[in-house]
Amino acid sequence: MDWYGQVTSGRRLVSDGAMGTMLQSLGLEPGQCPEWWNLRHPERVQAVHRAYLEAGANLLTTNTFGGNRLRLAAHGLEANLREVNRRGVELAREVAGERAAVMASVGPTGALMEPFGDLSEEQAFEVFSEQIEALRQGGADTVILETFMALEEIVAALRAAKAQGMRVIASMSFGAGERTMMGVTPEQAATTLVAEGALVVGANCSTGAQEMVPVIQRMRAVVSVPLIAQPNAGMPTLIEGKAVYTQKPEEMAAFVPQFVQAGANIVGSCCGSTPDFTRAIAQALASLS
Repeated sequence: MDWYGQVTSGRRLVSDGAMGTMLQSLGLEPGQCPEWWNLRHPERVQAVHRAYLEAGANLLTTNTFGGNRLRLAAHGLEANLREVNRRGVELAREVAGERAAVMASVGPTGALMEPFGDLSEEQAFEVFSEQIEALRQGGADTVILETFMALEEIVAALRAAKAQGMRVIASMSFGAGERTMMGVTPEQAATTLVAEGALVVGANCSTGAQEMVPVIQRMRAVVSVPLIAQPNAGMPTLIEGKAVYTQKPEEMAAFVPQFVQAGANIVGSCCGSTPDFTRAIAQALASLS
């Protein structure tokens, strides 16, 4: 599926929803490495992909968000980096077939960049290059950089992806005051990422749909490339020490017309969401067109 050709020709696409939320429902324990399931429980990972595909997703996201060396090292799995990432792409592609496109997920390293931490731009580029090479070996041609908060870090990841000829979707996470935790504004994010070669930019995680609509509006005011919006299932509530997302699928879907009016070309969901959210978003988009 040529997702980029479709979105640039005016079609609005549906991206999938939360991977972690779904894997937890299938037995992933708190603190366990989700990416390890690409090797340990591939059938469960594919069950998640299949559920999102059947719900109407045009874009499936690989289970590789934390597949970089630094995050895998926290679980003692850095030696399995290539296999974990390569298999993650293969699992998604097997389910997608010709019906959907696959976005290879790359998240932040989990380390702070200089001067706030010890990770240099060169080290970040190397870490991302290593993961992206493995994703490419699995057959990926599109990378989605998601949930980044530091502009320097996502730029390092973007450059690593571009150096390997990948199409790049770049998404940052905006919270209170419509800024990332590191103070990046929607305008700074969009203009910088487009200048660095991202084909699509946008926002995911951190907030619910209501809070994300103005972020997309602000991005659309400064760039003309396609935009992606993937909000959480509302703002989490702490119940018995756990973050619980209480928004219903139809409540998120009610914001789809606002996302489209704000300029979003791809709409999906993030933490706390399920295939029911994807189905509701797909139906809302279909009713608009």
